[in-house]
Amino acid sequence: MVACVLEILDLDDEEVLVGRTIGSTNIRRTRKKVKDMWKELGCYARKAYRMNMDSLKKLHSLLLPALRDEFDIKERSRGKTPNGNISTLLRLSAAIRFFAGGSVYDIMLSHGMGKQSVYKSVYGVVNAVNATATLAFNDNGAEFPSHEEQREIAAGFRAMSAADFDKIILTLDGMLVWTTQPSAAECELIEIGERLFHCYRKDKFGFLLMAGCDHETRFRWVDIKHPASTSDYLAWTNTDVGIELENDDSDLILPDHVIAGDNAFVENMTMATPIPGTQITDVEDAYNFYLSQVRITIERAFGILVHRWGILRRPLSMSIRKVPSIVICLMRLHNFCIDNGDSRRTPTPRSRDERHIRRRAATQRTRDDERQAAVSLDSNGIPSALVGSGHHFRDAPRGRRPRRNNNDLTPMRKMIRKVADADLRRPAF
Repeated sequence: MVACVLEILDLDDEEVLVGRTIGSTNIRRTRKKVKDMWKELGCYARKAYRMNMDSLKKLHSLLLPALRDEFDIKERSRGKTPNGNISTLLRLSAAIRFFAGGSVYDIMLSHGMGKQSVYKSVYGVVNAVNATATLAFNDNGAEFPSHEEQREIAAGFRAMSAADFDKIILTLDGMLVWTTQPSAAECELIEIGERLFHCYRKDKFGFLLMAGCDHETRFRWVDIKHPASTSDYLAWTNTDVGIELENDDSDLILPDHVIAGDNAFVENMTMATPIPGTQITDVEDAYNFYLSQVRITIERAFGILVHRWGILRRPLSMSIRKVPSIVICLMRLHNFCIDNGDSRRTPTPRSRDERHIRRRAATQRTRDDERQAAVSLDSNGIPSALVGSGHHFRDAPRGRRPRRNNNDLTPMRKMIRKVADADLRRPAF
């Protein structure tokens, strides 16, 4: 074995190797420069990093104070760092490649760092992104858009609505974040049973991600606290925002404005949903169509998120306690890419990344021992294998959809009236 290693080393240019010799506790590595990697990648660099070089430099400058705190380099009491210190830009580069779906072993080779250094870089960047106020979902780091932001979002949705719906301030939905099966020890620590992390509709383990986005597919509100078996309705009504909106006196949302959700939610004074059932009038059918025209924005946002960050297309193999923070980090970076002109039509991953994503996904077996493929997007750009996992009311009171008070004239009813007054109908294709 040793002879084989020495033979391989003889084939390399030993002049570029730095550090200790074979037999010591450190493997000799050469730290790479990000600009050199970009030059070697050429036209494939944006595919590999999901953003252009200017965006990566801007992101590094925004994160630099937090990155310095995360990777505080201290003076060694004896000797020098064998392979040299790892720059914050190189650590950010390794993390972005990992998020995009790159193999940790490829990142080790391309960046000149060890496996533990790659993972340390990933989790350090996650902490830095989530601690940087300028990357928050809303102005001033608020959990929910302000009234001024709501007006801007409503105007954006109105511009894309053929029915002139002008009171929608968010589109809301849930998505399954796919993970490996959590261990019994971890479930005991967080006091959530193993079975609750299993989504029977999708036959996958994970978390339920609840999110709301604006007209430009930016995420503006996020909650990822519930296991995958939870319904969208129960998860929403147990969030801080959902609880506050149960109070009719709440001023969180502008008067007569609504959040657009699907049939996993229930109509009320702040929520507009499709009208369920097949026995509906032409006007109600037209309303469902024009609401869907706007509401599908959140599903497209999930598709862009999953397509951009390839690790979400395969099960996350990490501690279940680390999943929420890494998902929030990816959503913040998603917004950053949109804000900086990196197209929402994210290019497909490099072929090597795609092979790695599919290979990792195929190692996870279902209960019937069939191999699962990596998550793909449908013709509408929606990750259908992850969306729709919480469309049930099994965990709602009495196990059924709560009924609304028919005496309430909700904003949704006004939207239906607007469709009727304009004599709109579902287009015939």
